[in-house]
Amino acid sequence: MNNQPTKKLILNLSDKGGTGKSLFTRGVADYLIRRQLQSQTLLVDGDGEVGQLLQFYKSDGAISAQITDEEKRDQFVEILESQKALIVADLPAASITHLRRLNDEIDFFRVVGDYGYQLIFCNVISPFKASVRSVKAMIELAGGHADYVVVKNRFFGDDGEFHLYESGQGKKALAQHGGLEINMPKISTGVLAELDAKNIPFWRAIDDVQLKLAYRCRVNQWLKDLDVQLDRLQLTENLPEHQHEPASV
Repeated sequence: MNNQPTKKLILNLSDKGGTGKSLFTRGVADYLIRRQLQSQTLLVDGDGEVGQLLQFYKSDGAISAQITDEEKRDQFVEILESQKALIVADLPAASITHLRRLNDEIDFFRVVGDYGYQLIFCNVISPFKASVRSVKAMIELAGGHADYVVVKNRFFGDDGEFHLYESGQGKKALAQHGGLEINMPKISTGVLAELDAKNIPFWRAIDDVQLKLAYRCRVNQWLKDLDVQLDRLQLTENLPEHQHEPASV
């Protein structure tokens, strides 16, 4: 990761749905909120009005900015004007394809750099072929314009279950670009279902007596385990102390 003071644009993306990408994004959002960084952070839901960031974190400032709809794609570009030190975006399935189109249209990755942002791609993967292949596609998309993180969703098992990834071209490409691998711990689907039913974000669930004690304990432990992994990304380090005017496009 870059050691120079810089703003960070974290794009959680994949070309495959059902990997746990939105759950991971909620974990990242919660990580920053619990570190009192709301005023420096913009949370962006790329799934429109039905996304999980809006469901759980709208009161923490989450906004919608679509990337899949060609007529609305400019919404996504405009998030750079926020000049927030941290922008965290949860992109929908097929987002690699849509980012490629956006970059072809306006040289988006250059614009990100002109606005002073370090671009970080996070790809949450399952052991299945389409998900594994998306790692190589992600790196081929942006090359040296981004830093790369592969997140293994441990809901799907240990490294033995990820054998296609472990022996594949995506893992090799990640190493060649100095990328990171981290884990997203498994959390009970019963806990997630209860949070979903009550629209409770993780930071509130820790102490919310609407939830059973066992559920509160499970959320607390999951956050602790995830925090250890997110600490490796150094998201809160080397943030700029002052906002600067963007370079001209």
